[in-house]
Parts: sequence; structure tokens; C-alpha cells
Amino acid sequence: MNDADATSRHPGRRDDDATISVIIPSYNSASVIGAALDSVVAQVRMPDEIIVVDDGSDDDTASVCGRFSEVRYVRQENAGASSARNRGASIATGSLFAFLDADDEWAPNKLSVQLAAMRAARDASFCITGSDVWSESACDWRWHGWRGTTNPIVMRKQLLIRNIFTGLCSSMLIRREAFQSVGGFAAGKCCEDRRIAIDLLAAHRVAIVEEAMIRQRPGPAHFSNPERHRREMVALVDDYDGLFSELDSTGLLKLRAISRIHERSGMHYLENGDWTAAIYDLAHAAIRWPFQKNPWRVFVNAMLRRGESYRRPSVTA
Repeated sequence: MNDADATSRHPGRRDDDATISVIIPSYNSASVIGAALDSVVAQVRMPDEIIVVDDGSDDDTASVCGRFSEVRYVRQENAGASSARNRGASIATGSLFAFLDADDEWAPNKLSVQLAAMRAARDASFCITGSDVWSESACDWRWHGWRGTTNPIVMRKQLLIRNIFTGLCSSMLIRREAFQSVGGFAAGKCCEDRRIAIDLLAAHRVAIVEEAMIRQRPGPAHFSNPERHRREMVALVDDYDGLFSELDSTGLLKLRAISRIHERSGMHYLENGDWTAAIYDLAHAAIRWPFQKNPWRVFVNAMLRRGESYRRPSVTA
């Protein structure tokens, strides 16, 4: 039997010497983790191990995982998703780690496409793909990704302002050594996806796959609590204060980052129908960085009470 026949009969057959450990953090994810695991075991290039770290769930996560003979199930006391990812990485045996959030799903060729991308870019230590993110307003999937330069300085500057790698926690394939070199995900910190990307790009190169390889339904936390979301963004800016100065001595980069925080907070307040808080944040966003179009446009619409289209639809039981 030739190689072509073998591949057609065994779609998960490996033609490389890499070993891949898939790591899935889970907290009360019984209703969705089955679909996530289905997307992993359906990979054209099967992973070498699948680890689910249950972060203190009190639902049926364990029994759902038990239906998959390929899964190594580990339980820990609740410590957050980043801690669970790091725990999985600490016991993983693969030379490459692939992370997947329990409420996201992979395209069947996700791992094979990323391996090919990393073989083509031999200096890359990690690979990130585009994402299809569910839009509640459009009731459709919308592509998110990075189509800019792979210059690490430019990407780090952009990451200090906003998340240019939507879905990183479910799309990243990374070499074990690179992951360990930055200490893994920042446990107990917000914006763990942006943080690990910023830290990695200080010394590592990234391979970008523009095609959406994951499907992601964004969580509701920042919509229901925009003040918490604002505090988390401010914490990131504060924690990287030295890097802001290193990358931009003029202070404009930090000003843009603060403007972005106010913009997103204003949008989230609008989505919750809090007009007063929304106008306050959008005005501060526009004043701090007046070259942005969005804060001005939304601010004017909010002042004129034309913002109903920005409000997030209410959810009824």
C-alpha cells in the first residue's frame, strides 16, 4: 500500500515527527465541551494526547469527558482558566501544545494547516489562526484575524492597544520550549491571550494563518459588567507601563491604549443601555485620541439617542 492509500484510509495518519498535546481548560462546560472534543478527535492530523483540566466544575463535565476514550481527565480546585492551561501544559508530553477553550470548536484541518505553516516558517515558535466569531447582532459568523505585518515590534505595539489575535487561547499551536520560556499563561491576570502574545513576541517569531480555524462564541462577562472589563484593561496597561515607554518614548502609544479602553467601555455601556456612562467614556475616548472615527460617531449618536442599534438584545429564560 502506497502513502496516498495509507493517508486516505487513515485520515489521522502522521507524516511528521512532532508530537501534539491538546490542552482544554473547563469550568462547568458540560453543555459545550462535547462539541469541542468532537472537533479535536475529528482532526485530519490527530493529536498525540488530549488533556482536559477541570477547574473545579460542579456539573457533568467529568461524565462528558468519560465518553471519549482519548481524553486524559484531570481535576483541580477552581483557580481560573490560565491556571488550568498551565496545569495541562505541566503534565503534557508533546513537543507542541495546542490550546482549546471548552466552548470553542476547531475546523477539521486546524492542526495539519498549522503544522504546515510552522514547517514553512522554520523560525516560528508559535502559530495563530483567524477565527470565526458569532455576532449576535448579525446572527452570523464574522471573521476576525490579523492581516498586517509579522514584525514583532509592530504587533507588540498593536497588542498593547487592542487584541489583534482574537481567539488566541483556542487557536495557538506553540513549541513547548517557547511556552515555558515566558512562564505560560499569566494565572490570576486578565487579558491572558494578549499578555502571552506580547511576552512571546519579545523573543519569538509567529506564523499567521489568516483562514479561520476556530469557531468562537464570545463570553458575556464584559457585557454584563463593563466596569470590571475597564478595570482589567487598565490593569494590563499598568502592568506593561515599562514596555510602553520602551516602545514609544512620546507617550502617544499609551494615550491610544487608554482611549481604546474608554471606547470599548462606552460601547459596552451602550449595549447595556447605560447612556450616561456610555457618553462619559466615549467622550474621553474621543478627546484622548481624536483621530479615531468610532468614538466620535457613536458619541454623537448616543447624544442624539440614536444608539438603540448598539444595545445588546436582552436574553430571556
